[in-house]
This record gives sequence, structure tokens and C-alpha cells, in this order.
Amino acid sequence: MGVTVQVRDLDPAVDARLKGAATAKGLSYSEYLRRELTRIAERLRLEERWAEVVALDAAATQAAADSRRGPFPDLEIASDDIVAIVRKGRSER
Repeated sequence: MGVTVQVRDLDPAVDARLKGAATAKGLSYSEYLRRELTRIAERLRLEERWAEVVALDAAATQAAADSRRGPFPDLEIASDDIVAIVRKGRSER
């Protein structure tokens, strides 16, 4: 069994437009509203699913970036600086 929905304080102009749209489609007012509410709910479901896909894609992109970086964190030190530090350490021994 379905759920009954009651809408209060609907603007009369909105009511008239909705009734006109129902009539234009050859539907009862109730059937027209049922279809429109179902369409809205389906769009919301698709938007939620899209958000999940975007989040999964972002996580996969980050994981791929992390795997390219290797096991060590990026210290933002140029390789020339590292070589100089190693050479200095060797010369001090």
C-alpha cells in the first residue's frame, strides 16, 4: 500500500499550473503528482550514486598517485642537494 502525502499552503498559481500540466498529459492530478515525485526521487538516487562514483574515482586517483610516489614520503629535496649531503658526509669520515 502506498503512502499518502499532504501538501499545505501550496500557492494557488502553482496548483493551477500543476493541474494544467496533468490535464495536458491526460493524467489525473494525483497520477501526475505521483509520477513527478517518482521522477524527482529517481534523480536524487542518481545524484547520490554519481557522488559515490566521484568519491571512488578520487580515491583511486589518490591511490595511483601514492603508488607512483613509492614507499618513501616526498621530502621536496632536489637530487643534487642529496648528492652534495652524501659527499660531504663521506669527506668528513
